[in-house]
Amino acid sequence: MLMFQKRLKALRTKKKLTHQDMADFLGISRQAYGLYENGKREPDFHTLQKLADFFNVSTDYLLGRTDEPNNETLAAHRTDDLMADLPPEARKSLEEFIESMKKLYGGKKE
Repeated sequence: MLMFQKRLKALRTKKKLTHQDMADFLGISRQAYGLYENGKREPDFHTLQKLADFFNVSTDYLLGRTDEPNNETLAAHRTDDLMADLPPEARKSLEEFIESMKKLYGGKKE
């Protein structure tokens, strides 16, 4: 769990949050949260998901199973690989479709 504690601390400090801020968010004591970052306690499944959602990263990233922070990054790589095999007019149509879906569902705009 060494990677988990390092990543958790890095994500928290990047957002300039305190142990108390995180404890309040998770509904636990400040001491209990501190044990996560010290590697003396592991979060349950629900708490792990809550942390991943809060920091907008995957649980695999938090656990050190991947260095990709979130699934969007992985999806972008896969999409690029798929699009490389398409003819130019198909790539253009697909890119337009993706942009319209982002607008419709509130995705990130580039």
